[in-house]
Amino acid sequence: MRRFLGALIAVQLVVVSVAVSGTAPVNAQSAVPPGPGDVGPGAPTNAVGRRTIQIPSEPGRTLTADVWYPADAAAVAGVAKSTYTFPGLSYTSSVAFDAPPVSGAGPFPLVVYSHGSGGLRYISAYLAESLAGRGFVVVAGDHTGNTAFDDFAKTTLPRKEIVRLRPVDIRAEIDAMAAASADPASPFTGAIDTTRVGLVGHSAGGTGVLMTTAGHDGVAADKRVRGVVGLAAYVDPVSERELARLTIPVMLISGTLDATPPTGSIYVGPATSPSATSATTRSSSPRRQVSRRRSSRPSSRARMRRAHPGSSRSPRHTRSSTATPSGSSSATSRATSLRRDG
Repeated sequence: MRRFLGALIAVQLVVVSVAVSGTAPVNAQSAVPPGPGDVGPGAPTNAVGRRTIQIPSEPGRTLTADVWYPADAAAVAGVAKSTYTFPGLSYTSSVAFDAPPVSGAGPFPLVVYSHGSGGLRYISAYLAESLAGRGFVVVAGDHTGNTAFDDFAKTTLPRKEIVRLRPVDIRAEIDAMAAASADPASPFTGAIDTTRVGLVGHSAGGTGVLMTTAGHDGVAADKRVRGVVGLAAYVDPVSERELARLTIPVMLISGTLDATPPTGSIYVGPATSPSATSATTRSSSPRRQVSRRRSSRPSSRARMRRAHPGSSRSPRHTRSSTATPSGSSSATSRATSLRRDG
């Protein structure tokens, strides 16, 4: 279990840092890894496959989801690379292949990725591809009613409904992949280790993964989840009581210059001051205190009003970790705290 969580967290740190700093991207596509440009905690050991599936969430609601997974080198010979499409645009991956058979070396741990508000299922494809190349199955669904498509079509759901649906969708994704692994007719037969499930969420997705793990608004916690990573997680909808229920390893990452999270600080874990050192990881403990402390700095909404006089709309929180000044780390990770500048 520790090896699973350690690998997941290490890959998150390295990949997020590479993406923010602008260095060469992870290359997990090689049929015979490692290849030039491979970075991370060990080179990729698998080729990467990608499939798009449909996942029922709740009655009348279906998610379009992408699944990235390990594939064997021999199975991708002659297979086309996968293409990501957006209306009027397309991008062919340099990493993922289009629907090759899943590797027979499984079962593999499962990671569910939840995108930010106004995002898309493949917005962090680089991360999903990197994880799949290192032995994870990754599923990421479009949170219908809160995607980029909905922004353009003006079909975005009310905020309260967006928040309610996040843990519903995430639980449905875990259920769907567990069912696929148990289905002899599925391309993912035997591929998923449901005893090793991790969640990764960005911004509003961070809200969702914490709610799924802790339970929220009468919905029980999903006990299948063994570890959580939040990237610039928006935590306000998650109560202190809910955070206090977390007993599994949790890592929250935010940029030191990220000004969009709301005012205050949250500490989950022992009653000790969090380290100021970047990329410090701690796991939560059953013995912990949860406290919110108000910051003396002006709120992000107040700063927005000063920057845009006459506007009362609060800033949207959809950024991932931001770059820090030269000489400092590109992302700050604290399992026991999320410092929210604002």
